[in-house]
Amino acid sequence: MLASANIRAAEPGPIPPAVGLSESAAKERVALFAALAATKSDAEAREVEDRLWTFWRSLGDDESHRLLDRSRAAQLRFAYADALVYNKAVVAHAPQFAEGWNQLGYVYFLAGDYDASLAAIEHVLALEPMHYAALAGEGIILFYEGKVREAQAPLKQALAIDPWLKERNLIGKDLLPEP
Repeated sequence: MLASANIRAAEPGPIPPAVGLSESAAKERVALFAALAATKSDAEAREVEDRLWTFWRSLGDDESHRLLDRSRAAQLRFAYADALVYNKAVVAHAPQFAEGWNQLGYVYFLAGDYDASLAAIEHVLALEPMHYAALAGEGIILFYEGKVREAQAPLKQALAIDPWLKERNLIGKDLLPEP
């Protein structure tokens, strides 16, 4: 299991800090996660999730955004090798940009390279331990690899952060067919 499984977002108390945030960004982050925890519906959660995605992306500089835009365009063409070139350039340019690592992990996932995706997810969670989407991604990959029980820990951590997690249906279920 990845080191990220040691992060326990479900425990009460202050949320673990993210790397490299200004004081104002750190306060905004805490407020966003508090708002997410307080959501009462799926629709409400999606609105707060959108604000979190905007926040995470805002932590990148112009060059990171330019490269991510090029990666997204390549993804839309299913040109994952090209998308990986741009995403690798993002993390080389801005290694402290958690969302750059998350997008790299996502493209590796799309390309079917689960080991590389899991390695990128480790970087994401080292920088932003509350990245519920990265945790969910880790769980989904483990699930796809047939490690259903092992997948439960990161999925439960993600659910502890985002109570309306889209992947919540994978938690606590053995969805693989019997041999």
